[in-house]
Amino acid sequence: MGRWALLPSWVSATLLLVLAALPAALAANSSGRWWGIVNVASSTNLLTDSKSLQLVLEPSLQLLSRKQRRLIRQNPGILHSVSGGLQSAVRECKWQFRNRRWNCPTAPGPHLFGKIVNRGCRETAFIFAITSAGVTHSVARSCSEGSIESCTCDYRRRGPGGPDWHWGGCSDNIDFGRLFGREFVDSGEKGRDLRFLMNLHNNEAGRTTVFSEMRQECKCHGMSGSCTVRTCWMRLPTLRAVGDVLRDRFDGASRVLYGNRGSNRASRAELLRLEPEDPAHKPPSPQDLVYFEKSPNFCTYSGRLGTAGTAGRACNSSSPALDGCELLCCGRGHRTRTQRVTERCNCTFHWCCHVSCRNCTHTRVLHECL
Repeated sequence: MGRWALLPSWVSATLLLVLAALPAALAANSSGRWWGIVNVASSTNLLTDSKSLQLVLEPSLQLLSRKQRRLIRQNPGILHSVSGGLQSAVRECKWQFRNRRWNCPTAPGPHLFGKIVNRGCRETAFIFAITSAGVTHSVARSCSEGSIESCTCDYRRRGPGGPDWHWGGCSDNIDFGRLFGREFVDSGEKGRDLRFLMNLHNNEAGRTTVFSEMRQECKCHGMSGSCTVRTCWMRLPTLRAVGDVLRDRFDGASRVLYGNRGSNRASRAELLRLEPEDPAHKPPSPQDLVYFEKSPNFCTYSGRLGTAGTAGRACNSSSPALDGCELLCCGRGHRTRTQRVTERCNCTFHWCCHVSCRNCTHTRVLHECL
């Protein structure tokens, strides 16, 4: 694996880091002290104790850069926030692509998303964007929940707001989330070529989407339930809302080239830029996803490309969309089989407090790609 697999490596490393720390929470170290899970998540992140350090750093944390390890140490409590954000991002990726040929497959080990991240295609763009968004979202929310020692709610919005409302409450700290996300996620990128620019752009697109989807939330105050005045704050969107936007951007992603003016007088910033492959198209906006390489068709297994194919995938025989058997099965056809399923049904609540249900058996028709 080349250095371009670094993003899934740090994703896997962060998830493995928490798992590697959990056995230490169940056994005493040589000094007789016990490390609880709360210690892993809060005051130490299990990274400041020299006797536990090697246990956690080998082998998973070594996949993180030195800067990423430093950021974890400097922000007690942030490790579980980052890990939680990454797990949410993986689940969201799988949800958004559950009915497509590429369904965001993952595998255990240091290369979570497989070989697809070594390519410069749309799928890679989405992986970078959603994982970056997941970290930003989770960290910003954790700040307002008090789970991270180095940040709190965003209290900058205070005082007058409107004729019948004012700023107050606890706004999610999106600025800290974006700043930490940029420092933590982007530090894994090295180089100055097209792939470097693509990865950084998609990372920022994920963070920007979280920011742009924030909404004002208010609470009413007044006598007898009236809404004489409201206290308002800024609330993060759900990660599902972020995933919906990024999936739409995936469908409309911009194919780009490495922009080079070819002039010795051009500044470094001018040389490092992305340009649309089609000169008639507008340059990609900060929220657009970008790619430079055509995607595989994902129809058949390929060890070289790291694609599993769609054989055996469930499809919808009556749908003309991407989840339909014709498209999902790539024209190979599908098999139909029946399955008897027993489920709880006709549930009734009895006061107090018992729920009784019947067991209902029915036949389910399944369609699978050949």
